[in-house]
Amino acid sequence: KAHSAPVEILFKPRPAYTPEARRLEVEGEVLLEALFAASGRVQVLRVVRGLGHGLDENAVLAAHRIRFRPAEQDGRRIDSTATIHVTFQLAY
Repeated sequence: KAHSAPVEILFKPRPAYTPEARRLEVEGEVLLEALFAASGRVQVLRVVRGLGHGLDENAVLAAHRIRFRPAEQDGRRIDSTATIHVTFQLAY
């Protein structure tokens, strides 16, 4: 029987706000399509849905710092793709 395990996110950094987005009180989610490589690196393939005002770039920077356990298939690490939700929320 084939054994597989999905990607497990171990650490997800909080993205940085840009001064402009903070001033305009932009909140929401940036959706990124990303490759979680067997090597342990995150590669962002594209921005699926962005917020603009520099937040998309900051979401990508934060995504690159995600630490994760790669997906496995039959005991071997494999590449897998997934959608990353990066939430921007202003603290009041």
